[in-house]
Amino acid sequence: MRRKLTSVLLGIILAVVSIPTIAMGDNAPSFSLSLPTTAVSTNQDVRVTVKGEQLVDLYGYELRLQYDNTRLRFKSAAAHWTGLSVPASDKDGVITFAHTKLGKASGESGTAQIATLSFETIAAGPATFKLERVKLVDSKVAAATLTPNVQAKINISSNNQPILFVDLAGHWAEANVKLAVELGFINGYPDATFRPNAQVTRAEFTAMLARAVPLPAGAVGEVALDFADISVFPDWAKPYIAEAAAAGIISGYEDRTFRPGGKINRAEMAVMIARAAGFDLTLNQTSTFSDEAQIPSWAKTAVTVSVDKALLNGRGNNRFVPLGDATRAEALTVILKLRDLR
Repeated sequence: MRRKLTSVLLGIILAVVSIPTIAMGDNAPSFSLSLPTTAVSTNQDVRVTVKGEQLVDLYGYELRLQYDNTRLRFKSAAAHWTGLSVPASDKDGVITFAHTKLGKASGESGTAQIATLSFETIAAGPATFKLERVKLVDSKVAAATLTPNVQAKINISSNNQPILFVDLAGHWAEANVKLAVELGFINGYPDATFRPNAQVTRAEFTAMLARAVPLPAGAVGEVALDFADISVFPDWAKPYIAEAAAAGIISGYEDRTFRPGGKINRAEMAVMIARAAGFDLTLNQTSTFSDEAQIPSWAKTAVTVSVDKALLNGRGNNRFVPLGDATRAEALTVILKLRDLR
């Protein structure tokens, strides 16, 4: 109830308060749009991040972003701060997204990333993002409107080129790797390698999962980036982690950390996959693996159900190896199976 009330109040503040329009002077906040790359293929995920500079006690905001809806499809928006979001609206290629902090939280000052919006490329050609308007509210409910009109451009090419990696020939996951790259939820390296046996971090797997499949909807408006180690999160990973946390896919450790750079093990991967699939994990189930005793109690049901549904396999000799680090090939193969299941 409190979240819904706050959401309504934010909407009222941004919509009906007499909001002065201020010029973009030397001391006024400024905004920019950033993209991880300026060249992508069709059927790939694109994230646009809004960054503010010279911010002063920014407590809530509403963004209006225009995009080319003939070449891009809007997927989601996520704030970079803990608080409450008004679900984004998309009307004829114009997205409106609002977010506020809660309670006695301090407003943001200086330079900060504000929000990341996610899109899927659907057609080849140049595409432009334009931040048309930003409404700002400080912790004292003083408001202002800015019209930055800043842009970011991206070139989308047709995804018809053959995918060639120098280290994939004969690998058991060769076909899966090529499919995953075509789908756009994982990439190779600049040296034309894929490194299928390399380990995967928790942030990387979370991003792969969020790119590849629609995650269960979390609480309306909830942004769940409330981890104790958020300061060490890579910027590119924050929106994916926020999306997965809000959907209940990840919950972190007992000390409230997420440890994005830590290697994800097979037990952790099983739990995330089972949650993303919507499996009932309240039942106590055990597997028949010879190393069943090594599977953590919190992962036993997830491992058993995921194996029963053919999402996961053991590693030979009837062993699951729950604490073994997952490889890139294993991770993408599990996600592809999840896509097929859904």
